[in-house]
Amino acid sequence: MMKPILLVCFFVFFLMGKGDSMRYELNNEIDVQLSAASIWKVYASKDLPKLIVKLLPEVFQQIDYIEGNGGVGTVIRVIFVPGSVPRMYREMFRKIDHVHRVKEVQQISGGYLAMGVTSYVDKFKIISTGPNSCTIRSTTEYEVPDNLADKVNSLISIEGLVPMAHAIIKYVKEFGDQVNVDESAHIALPSEN
Repeated sequence: MMKPILLVCFFVFFLMGKGDSMRYELNNEIDVQLSAASIWKVYASKDLPKLIVKLLPEVFQQIDYIEGNGGVGTVIRVIFVPGSVPRMYREMFRKIDHVHRVKEVQQISGGYLAMGVTSYVDKFKIISTGPNSCTIRSTTEYEVPDNLADKVNSLISIEGLVPMAHAIIKYVKEFGDQVNVDESAHIALPSEN
């Protein structure tokens, strides 16, 4: 009978020792005159990390696969151009839901975590609003200890995800809906000039 009480006391002390922290959520929505399927095929593609470096060379210096091939559980290393804060982090693809068109990536080392943020997740949801229209909803969720919030909050912005959405929109407009019979995306990487 004493064991459950000890467990509860340990749990309470563990929570008390964590200190106070706040959770934040930042959102952005972009309405697009393209089908949700065509936009989702790019976001869900296993080649998206390679593509985004080609589309946004002024933002991304390099993205490397550390584990996996682009599916759930894949770990990538993202390196931004010099002068960026943060300069580098690793993230894991924790969810790719083809039914609801949702992709979630979680930072697992470096980046904002190295600055004291305890959790950092970017989410992308493609919402169909008609046969040839959709909304790209980008969300950043993070948790930071209260004592670091002022320092870190000024660095974190949803605006980092907006250029990616616009680059994907431009890409789909240029290359069209490249969906194969098996509904997998065919990503044509832009040639280097």
